[in-house]
Amino acid sequence: MKVPEMLENLPGVGPLIGRIAHGPEGALPRRETTVTLPDFAAVSLPNTERALGDGRTLVIRNPAVRSPRGPGLTVMTYNILLGGHRRQALLDYFDNLEARGRLPDVLGLQEANVPIAVLLAERYGFHLAYQGHDGGPGARLMNGKAFLTRHPLVDAAHFTYATPDAERDAAIMRRGGDPCEIPEDRGALYVRLEVEGHPVVLYNVHHTLGDSGINARNLRQLNALLQHREVMHAVALGDFNANTAIKSGGSWLMAHLRTYDDTDTVEEYEVRYGEPHASVGDEGVGNIADPRLRHELHVLEQSLPETIAHATTAQVRLPDGSLMTPKQACAELRSGRVQRGSEQWLRLQDIADSATLTSLPDENGVVPATGKRFDNLYASPGLVPRLFEVDRSTESSDHQPVVAHYDVRTPGLKDGKPAPGTVQRPT
Repeated sequence: MKVPEMLENLPGVGPLIGRIAHGPEGALPRRETTVTLPDFAAVSLPNTERALGDGRTLVIRNPAVRSPRGPGLTVMTYNILLGGHRRQALLDYFDNLEARGRLPDVLGLQEANVPIAVLLAERYGFHLAYQGHDGGPGARLMNGKAFLTRHPLVDAAHFTYATPDAERDAAIMRRGGDPCEIPEDRGALYVRLEVEGHPVVLYNVHHTLGDSGINARNLRQLNALLQHREVMHAVALGDFNANTAIKSGGSWLMAHLRTYDDTDTVEEYEVRYGEPHASVGDEGVGNIADPRLRHELHVLEQSLPETIAHATTAQVRLPDGSLMTPKQACAELRSGRVQRGSEQWLRLQDIADSATLTSLPDENGVVPATGKRFDNLYASPGLVPRLFEVDRSTESSDHQPVVAHYDVRTPGLKDGKPAPGTVQRPT
């Protein structure tokens, strides 16, 4: 099958022809049309219920963009809940960050829509790249994603993942006929920025929750984009709808022996959390129990190995603004001073696992601990992670914002060969 000419050289990922297998398992993501508008006044706000857009990627370079605070790259990933459903709380949160000089220079938002993306970009002085689709005849709904950046915005595109109809139908059957969000399309919003003179590409994702096989397919196609990028510095971020805190199997015995360590196996999760409260969106550990997905997560970490585990400082900001590290939370849990299952124990377990999901209270009015880190960031070598922070000081969404800060190092050679993630062009 001939690949459309528009896919032969995807921005930021280089020529893919002959490198990614074709067919259902290796189908190429589809690049959507990108439209550059002169200013925010030129944006046509959708009159649809969800105001997600028409599938085109919108780029607006703000003539009044504020200077990046720097140094380095500070980026937030945040699922803001149904187009900023808790609008005032969201604005109050960003107002507070801006007033304190803590608003990151790059925001990667999921579940955004056109009005909130434009409002935030104008209000806080960002360039904007946005993509979403309201669906309709001949088109599938695509929940909105946005990048807001104070660094120069060089390029932007959206790549919609390929998912065969037969696989969607099979997933719906596995769910007993409940379509959930399976009919929706998923993809990666790509931007290329200039950060202190360095090209940096970022990929913003919001992957499928309702079926682990489709979630694994989403991640496989993201990995293909990352594997063949032409820029060394790269960050993949977003709502992976999989518990990225868990990467492997383990033993039931070890789960009991290490009850108060961080939760890093499926077995440990089941011992500590059991079946989570329904308001977190799924049952079990959130897709990650599927070995196909764990495999793709390992592939992702080979391409972008700089994770929370390598940050100089990993911390959680508490509702009162104070800070605690996961290691401190683990020490408190092991101390014996905190009653297992108490409110304090639940919140300490949230911190120990750097959980990014919150839940509604159960029938007894207790907010369960979720143990789920759906929201995460992965970075390439050369982006040195100095900070990883889960911010629990806001209730403006059912997700928590996650902030990472990187020092940006000049790309170089290792053992005389190009650094990982780069593609040499013919001279």
